[in-house]
Amino acid sequence: MGSPRPDTDASMQNRIGILRVEKGLSLTDLARLAGTTKAQIQKLERGERRLSLQWMSRLARALDVKMSDLLPEDTVACQHGPEEREMLAIVAQLPLEDRIALVRIAYDLLMTFRSWEQGQGKSGADLPSLDEPHKRRRTRA
Repeated sequence: MGSPRPDTDASMQNRIGILRVEKGLSLTDLARLAGTTKAQIQKLERGERRLSLQWMSRLARALDVKMSDLLPEDTVACQHGPEEREMLAIVAQLPLEDRIALVRIAYDLLMTFRSWEQGQGKSGADLPSLDEPHKRRRTRA
């Protein structure tokens, strides 16, 4: 009760230590970048402290990695269909500012589309449903 987990168990908890060493950072360096103490980083690396989303966000920024990179490599963080993977691959190539702008545009488009579907005097019959799979339109040359 309250005792640290065995090293074999802790090594499967996260990849913080591996990434820290790969980046050439000491515990103190990572603690400074993440705005915490060396002791907290040690506890997180050993799995003695729960790796919350807030900790993952702070550590991912400090290590300049994705939050999912902190998890063991065999952990599936999320699953996407082929359309989502294609979109993510395209968006990942954009500069950060463009990705942020694209998310805002997509959100505004979604809200406009939902508003249109919910009525405002329209049946929505002339617009495709959000539930329909995306179909590419082909034009003849």
